[in-house]
Amino acid sequence: MKPFTIIVPVYNEEEVIAGNVQKLIDYSNTLSTPYEIIAVSNGSTDASVKIGQELQQKHPQFKFIALPEKGVGRAFKHGILEARYDHIIFMDADLSADLSFIEKANNLLDKYALVLGAKIKGLQNRGLFRKFGSFVFYMSVLALMGLKYVDYAPGAKAYQKDFLKRYFNYIDDCTSFVLNLTFIAHVKKKPVAEIPIACDDRRKSRFNLWIEAGSKYRGLFSLKFRQLIGSL
Repeated sequence: MKPFTIIVPVYNEEEVIAGNVQKLIDYSNTLSTPYEIIAVSNGSTDASVKIGQELQQKHPQFKFIALPEKGVGRAFKHGILEARYDHIIFMDADLSADLSFIEKANNLLDKYALVLGAKIKGLQNRGLFRKFGSFVFYMSVLALMGLKYVDYAPGAKAYQKDFLKRYFNYIDDCTSFVLNLTFIAHVKKKPVAEIPIACDDRRKSRFNLWIEAGSKYRGLFSLKFRQLIGSL
């Protein structure tokens, strides 16, 4: 198994960051390969930054970055620039996706440019609203872009670093980067794998879900427009 980097965005996660970093370390230690965990706070206003900096002093395999502005994609981009390893795995701070995704995705990255963890195809412990919203967005992407993948949320996704560096400009500051990167991989005929994941996502979101939905659809329509005018 090749070394890997885990990137975790952090926004007001003071209640879970210490415990979940420890969970990531404990799991990654079982894989018998070098790894690093990079957590990137994006606009946190609670004690997340203080806790993250303390964890960085305690764990040599953990790095913490604090950004003043919100943005999951913004956090991801900073994590990529700091990553030492060629296999990059993106996990949500609440670790709602089963940690087994890390090992499965890392192995698949030997052959695939992207690995998409798909909640719809796995076991979902999520609210009905979130399930319905994910399904509607999947159908919208299928209708507008012709992509048959089912999960475009940021968490539980993995990438070859060379692919990310080549198409870095497709990573927006919000959450449309998963769709953008998946579509460009499709256009450029880069191999993409999609695997089912178990997901326990019952916690109240850190973000306004309606605003997040609006951001996703703006990203989708922007991508379609760029396709139509030939600017991809």
